[in-house]
Amino acid sequence: MAELVVYGRDSCSVCNRFKGSCDHGGLKYRFADVDVAGHKSEMLRKLRGAEWWTSGSKFRLPLVDVYGQLLERPSFGVVKAARDRLPREEKVDSMKQKFKDLDLNQDGTLSFDEMRQLMTALAPSLSEVQLQRLFCAADVNQNGVLELEEFIDFVMYGKVAAAKISAEAAEAAEAVETVEAVDVAEAAEADAGVEAETRYGTWEEWKAKTLEEHNFARRQHGVLPLAWSDECFRLAKQQARVCQAAGKMLRGNCHGPSGPHGQNLYWNPCTCPSPPVMVRCWTNEAVQPGYDFKTAVRSPGTEQFTQVVWKDTTHVAMALSDDEKFCIANYYPAGNVGDFQDHVFPEGTQPPKPFAGALAAVKGAGGKEEASFETNREGVETLRVRRYPHPTIDEILEPFPGTDFKERIKKAFQQGADLVTIDRVRQPPVSHVRVIATKGSAVVAQLVRLGVGFYSARRTC
Repeated sequence: MAELVVYGRDSCSVCNRFKGSCDHGGLKYRFADVDVAGHKSEMLRKLRGAEWWTSGSKFRLPLVDVYGQLLERPSFGVVKAARDRLPREEKVDSMKQKFKDLDLNQDGTLSFDEMRQLMTALAPSLSEVQLQRLFCAADVNQNGVLELEEFIDFVMYGKVAAAKISAEAAEAAEAVETVEAVDVAEAAEADAGVEAETRYGTWEEWKAKTLEEHNFARRQHGVLPLAWSDECFRLAKQQARVCQAAGKMLRGNCHGPSGPHGQNLYWNPCTCPSPPVMVRCWTNEAVQPGYDFKTAVRSPGTEQFTQVVWKDTTHVAMALSDDEKFCIANYYPAGNVGDFQDHVFPEGTQPPKPFAGALAAVKGAGGKEEASFETNREGVETLRVRRYPHPTIDEILEPFPGTDFKERIKKAFQQGADLVTIDRVRQPPVSHVRVIATKGSAVVAQLVRLGVGFYSARRTC
């Protein structure tokens, strides 16, 4: 049977008495040496996250805030009953195997993308944003991924959380109908027809537009492009909700499992516009109030611009509050730390090419190698690669900035693809590319870009 462990402070007389009951009744009990003042807000945050698993006013697994704000003090009998409701060993073994099957990148955790299919099967009526809320609910420690224990909780109680999210959506829709027409008209006029996360298209389009505008600015200032980060998204989503609850812009949730994050904020009294509009608002700080590239020091009012183009930053994500009035962007590693002259460059600076020569290095390699490159008589360049990331992918896709090809190639490998074939034809001033991801003889994904300004992508299975 899965185990339940009770934690308490050795300085608390109530905890000590409870430990005696646990020892007598066969429950595991451990002391946790914690700083009350330093950990109180963290405990309250975790309790709020755990509320997704409530039924009525009772926690399905009893939790106590031992830092001074008791939400519910369970008796020994309640805790023992909760332990008895935990799944049997054979059920846990089945959950562990399912967890392993979903963990495509084998990092011991499950990302939102890895959980998407299971969540959709559990609650097919939930929208993309509601699925994100469901994932955040399951991610009780808010580190951006699900560990095995959180996954087991999700399997046991996910339907309860999904039903609650669905019910809240229905209540919100009913409330919207009561809004006066003048308020709706003012919001529509202020938004000027620009769509936000829930109205902007698919989840993939939201990510693609976030990366496209960021990386356009970074190319102008001679630094390498950013990639999307699920960790950044989870923290940004949490902070967006903090801002909504406070009714004002606040910084926070700037430290994830990977380390400190940078953060940009955006607020609109009606609703946030599309990612490109918000990113341009941040990068416009270079002009107004203006960043002095000659002195190259931190200057008030330009920190959001310098974060966007900070050389050492590699990952980003943007997330909206539930009311769509606040948007938070988290960046990793954090920018605006260190010498600005070495990290923020004037417009027109040429970006480095760390991958230069990667294709030449694998030219003529055998089909069993992890990458091989060849050019036929018609001038078609073909790269075959068996893993991601790989520097040859960066080099062959260099003429196609602003696309989400690399993200899609990464996803194809996560979904089981064992080979990606990239065909490129260069016909200056334009280039054409086709990407085919396969698993055995089956096509997993196919992407095409023909020249400048034409782009199509389709999943074939």
